[in-house]
Amino acid sequence: MASEIIMPQMGLTMETGTVLQWLKQVGDPVRRDEAVLEIETDKTTVEVTIDVDGVMLAIVVPAGTEVSVGTRLAWVGQAGEAVPRAPEDTAPMPPPRTATLAPDLIAGAIPTPVEAPGRVRATPAARAKARAIGVDLADLAGTGPGGRIQARDIGAARVSRPISPHRDLPISGMRRVIAERLSRAFHDSVPVLLTTEVAVDRARDLLGRIATDSPERAGRKIGYLPLIVKAAAMALRAHPRLNAHWLGDTIRLFDEIDIGVAVSLEGGLVVPVLRRADRLALAEIAAGITALADKARQGSLPSVEMEGGTFTISNLGGYRVGFFMPVINPPQVAILGVGRVVSRPGILDGQIRAVSVLPLSLVFDHRAVDGTPAAAFLDAIGTALGEPEQLLG
Repeated sequence: MASEIIMPQMGLTMETGTVLQWLKQVGDPVRRDEAVLEIETDKTTVEVTIDVDGVMLAIVVPAGTEVSVGTRLAWVGQAGEAVPRAPEDTAPMPPPRTATLAPDLIAGAIPTPVEAPGRVRATPAARAKARAIGVDLADLAGTGPGGRIQARDIGAARVSRPISPHRDLPISGMRRVIAERLSRAFHDSVPVLLTTEVAVDRARDLLGRIATDSPERAGRKIGYLPLIVKAAAMALRAHPRLNAHWLGDTIRLFDEIDIGVAVSLEGGLVVPVLRRADRLALAEIAAGITALADKARQGSLPSVEMEGGTFTISNLGGYRVGFFMPVINPPQVAILGVGRVVSRPGILDGQIRAVSVLPLSLVFDHRAVDGTPAAAFLDAIGTALGEPEQLLG
């Protein structure tokens, strides 16, 4: 039996919605929990999914149409099945369960803001769009309920208004996945930032000695990042609450320490995973990071080498960046940001001299870890980097 897709109600105050675009056309196969269209309300834009398998039998409401909550939008059923004919195809009706909102997009009902006297009536999306392209809302006539200006009204105005020279970049599949994952991560976690500075003069001297004592490594100098990975791995062994996944109803602590190292690519980034980092020698970590980064930039990194990480390091030390706030890679509970080493006055070995200082930023999910153990973990990394000989074991 054919099932209907209706305009869902997002919160108690929503009365109408606009069909922005159909993601499926008549005759296309559809699957349970698959998005079939995008709608716009006065609050946001969301995708509508279905809870049945079948094919798209008919589209009742075309894209660009604003209708009331409960209006029948389309029919889904089995191939060749007749579409039920009803005179109320465009009338509102109680919403059945066939059409549902993507669960991670809506947190709950948001009350409709009260318009101040004399203020132009416009949806939040319309106001944001108008600001972005420099359109004065007072010059526009709205097509929404009560003359409220909709986002589509801004689009129509944009056609007739000159804008600055520009170019639009299409959102690639990688960029879209990154945006969706990180938006979910930031929305679903409780991120807290801790920072510290570590004197790395001894670490710098150690790296110099390694290069001098290992002529076979000519041209393959070990930098700070392998030391930081090793220090983080040792600290995770001592502080396992940071080497974990948040699974909603449980925190999964891992015996193995698999550290992801973010690699920047044109149009996005990937996070290949260095397995059992605490068991690797410094030279093995350096070689592993290089090999994984090369595969990523050549497009030959298999997905299995990006899965299962228990902790992530994001390194911006090659740029003029100090402290920053990286976004946790879910379901992990923490990420370490590495900034650029700078030289500043300090005391080393009891003498005032120029000291090389490394900024570190730890972001952790407060649902899984409290501030004190997170601070102890960050302190352990600093201690290891300040006494780097222990990282050679």
